[in-house]
Amino acid sequence: MAQKKKTGKEKNQKKPCLRLKPAEEFGKIREKAPEKLRSARSLCAEAAAGLYKKTDSLIRMKHSAALITVFFLLLMLFTYSLTPFRYLFGNFPLYTTRTTQFYLIDYSVGFVSRALVGHIISLFTDKVSMALIVRLTHVALWLSLILQSSLAALAFKKSWLKNSPLLCALFVLFVMSHHTVIPNVVNFGVLDTYNLLLAILYVYISDTKAAYILTPVICFTGIILHYEFVLAYITFILSAEVYYIVKNKKGRFLRTAVFFFTVLSSVALTIYLMFFSKYHTRMDASELYDHMASKYTDVKGWGLFEEYFTYYIYGDYQGANYSSPADFIKFLTQYSVDRIRPFSHICYALSAFPVFGVILYFWIYIFKRAEKRMRLPYFVFMLQPLMLVLAMVISTDTSRWAGANFFSNFMLLWVVLRSDEPLLLEAAKKITGSRPKKAILSFIIIGSYALTVYIYSIP
Repeated sequence: MAQKKKTGKEKNQKKPCLRLKPAEEFGKIREKAPEKLRSARSLCAEAAAGLYKKTDSLIRMKHSAALITVFFLLLMLFTYSLTPFRYLFGNFPLYTTRTTQFYLIDYSVGFVSRALVGHIISLFTDKVSMALIVRLTHVALWLSLILQSSLAALAFKKSWLKNSPLLCALFVLFVMSHHTVIPNVVNFGVLDTYNLLLAILYVYISDTKAAYILTPVICFTGIILHYEFVLAYITFILSAEVYYIVKNKKGRFLRTAVFFFTVLSSVALTIYLMFFSKYHTRMDASELYDHMASKYTDVKGWGLFEEYFTYYIYGDYQGANYSSPADFIKFLTQYSVDRIRPFSHICYALSAFPVFGVILYFWIYIFKRAEKRMRLPYFVFMLQPLMLVLAMVISTDTSRWAGANFFSNFMLLWVVLRSDEPLLLEAAKKITGSRPKKAILSFIIIGSYALTVYIYSIP
């Protein structure tokens, strides 16, 4: 039977389409959504597990600390890139014109503080140029960053192997913090970098027999370099020594003897350099500056910053003399009080003390549960942040003190971690035992880091 041809009207007519009602369509989508979500979660979990497995294998390699050091140094440079300062890569910092005196003075003036670096230079050359000063400063800065990256890498690896994510995160924060990276860069050419290198050396040798000899040498050298070493690092070193004395029976008597010798000698040396060395100089101020100018090849272009040593060696400031110990302390105190910047101090405190609070929690936790004989060092550790408070009261150089204290608190944490203290790992696990705690802790750490970015973004 022949098919009937379709007319044009019939061809244009659409075939009926079976569509679900809106409610039924939504129901079908809702049924498929959990399945797709579970599939996505599964893929993410598998990817994360694979990444963790590869990372774990890498970190467990024998020499992985070297690779972590490189990665941490890159994190430091990332932090450095967030600031307007470009001193590390050769751009000339004008601040150096105020620090050249540290590289020109030597002990021909007498045994005074801040002359050690200049005296060592004088043993190798009679002339000092601005280029030499900048090169030496660059070497010291890069060396300090690399060695701090190495310390953090060792601590990170130890924390990873001990399965402590919080401690791993803290040491990542250490290398990324502006308090670690920037203060010595901003204060380009100051002697703090050399004192930091001494403190880093102590951390490396602190649990070895070399500490019996090198601990007092490091402390004396730091004080001779600049007696700010007392507030910046010596309290950290002596706190660590108390920990080793109490914890280890082997060598306790010798270490105790070295400890008291270091304390007494450091106090005597600090008092002499601060108050009495000025009475035994072999040059007056004009003779000193003539001597420094004769060594400085760029003196005509840059001149000398004379005000610094005029006060710190000879006690003269704006026509008055403050050379007596009482007048010296009174003047410094008044000078700092007149220049206190409350907003700046509050910002630095808010950026540093949240992290200190986490570390302080560790010490309190261990203090409550440790043997009675071990409570003394942890009590001493609790006092370490107070050195920052004291330094901020007596000096206007807030970033310098914040950086030194930041380093000191983290290195005390590393000292205890290196000694395999189980209560430290237990404390770290407790503080991240629930999601709310993790969220609060993350907020504190991220907030403090953001604040450091703001502080150091101001040139």
